[in-house]
Amino acid sequence: MRECIYKDLCYDQFPKKNSLLMYMNKHHGFKDESGEKHEVYDLIEEGITSMVDIPHEWLTRRNNQIQRDVAITKKEFIDRDKIRAAIDLIKYPIYHLDFESFPCPLPRFKGERPYMQSLFQFSLHIEKSPGICDKEKDHYEFLAYDMSDLREKLVEKLCDLIKDDGGSVLVFNQAFEKTRIKELAEFFPEYSEKLLSINERLFDLMHIVKTNTKLFEDLGFGHDRAKQVNYYHEDLSGSYSIKKVLPIFSELTYNGMDIGNGMEAVYAYAGFKDLTKTELEVKRHSLTLYCQQDTWAMVEILDNLRKI
Repeated sequence: MRECIYKDLCYDQFPKKNSLLMYMNKHHGFKDESGEKHEVYDLIEEGITSMVDIPHEWLTRRNNQIQRDVAITKKEFIDRDKIRAAIDLIKYPIYHLDFESFPCPLPRFKGERPYMQSLFQFSLHIEKSPGICDKEKDHYEFLAYDMSDLREKLVEKLCDLIKDDGGSVLVFNQAFEKTRIKELAEFFPEYSEKLLSINERLFDLMHIVKTNTKLFEDLGFGHDRAKQVNYYHEDLSGSYSIKKVLPIFSELTYNGMDIGNGMEAVYAYAGFKDLTKTELEVKRHSLTLYCQQDTWAMVEILDNLRKI
C-alpha cells in the first residue's frame, strides 16, 4: 500500500522530525501561563510547526515534556526501573504471537459479521529462556492454503503449540489478539477453556516500551510515574507502533519484502482465488516471511530491552 503522493506537498511546512503534529495527545491542545487553551491547528496557523516552538511552560503533560526534552537534547529517555520491573513479570517459555486477518465486507463463515476480522494466519516464536530462540528452528505457523473456512484448523494448531506451562504469550498491542481469541472461543466452544486461558496469559510488549498505568501502579509505582512513558526516542515520532519501535531496537527491516505491512497481507490473501497453484505457493511463502518477521521483531525488541 502506498502513502498519499501529495503528503510531502501538504506537510512541507513541518520538520521531518519533532513536528508539532508528533506530540502525543495533541488533540487536547496546550495551555499558556494565563490558562488560555491553544488548539493545535490554531498554532499551525500562527506558524508554529515544531515541538520546540511550544514553550516548556505550556506543556502540562509529562509525556509531552519528555518529547520536547528529547527533541532538544537528542538523547533518548529511559526509565530503566519500570522497564526492568515489567520484564521481570514475563514467564518462560515466551510464546511470541501475531495474527493476520481479513475483514470481509460480507460475512463468509458461520458466526461472522460484516467487516469482522477473520483470521487466516498466525506466527509463533517460542523463546525457551532469555535470549534462547532461533529465528527458524523455534518458529511455528499456520497459514490458510485457500479461502475456505479453516478457522478451526487454526485454533487446533494454536492450542497444540501453546502448552499449559504458564509461559507468557507475548503480543504487541494486545487489544487485537485478545479480541480475536475471545471470538474464536465463542465460535468453537470445545476449545474455549484453552483459548481463554491463553488470553489470561497475554502480555503486551508495548506496555514495556510505552507504559500501562494500571500495570505499573500494581507494581508499586506512583500514579504520575506509572502514567509516564518508559522509553522515548525522537525517531518514534510520537508513535509506538511496532514499525516505529523496531528500527530503534533492531536492524530488521520490512523494506524490500514482497509483503511488508498488514494491508499488503490482506490484499495477498484476498487474491488467493485468482492465483495459479504456482503463484499461490509463491504468495503464501511471502506471507510466511512477513508474519514470521512480525514475531521475530518482538524477540529482538525484548532482547534489546533487557540490555538497557
